[in-house]
Amino acid sequence: KQEVTQIPAALSVPEGESLVFNCSFTDSAIYYLQWFRQDPGKGLTSLLLIQSSQREQTSGRLNASLDKSSRYSTLHIAASQPGDSATYLCAVRHSAQQAPATNTQTL
Repeated sequence: KQEVTQIPAALSVPEGESLVFNCSFTDSAIYYLQWFRQDPGKGLTSLLLIQSSQREQTSGRLNASLDKSSRYSTLHIAASQPGDSATYLCAVRHSAQQAPATNTQTL
């Protein structure tokens, strides 16, 4: 069974510094890895999706990398802003049909 772990569980940094979220998973045979954020009382917002054949994705201040052999992903958010305060989640999908395994980190 796929298990997802994120370290640290909570993160606090001064405004303007970079944020780094780490996600590890137990099975490298994944279909894709996806990063989300969730604001209090709201649903999930997709940030970045990395297909298993890719090594990274970038969107604005966000960059996510994927190392399948190490079963690890990192989400970087450059120049943090107060609006970045949220819960961040990574999810991995093992196949096109399987429900994703998830875990969360709070900023």
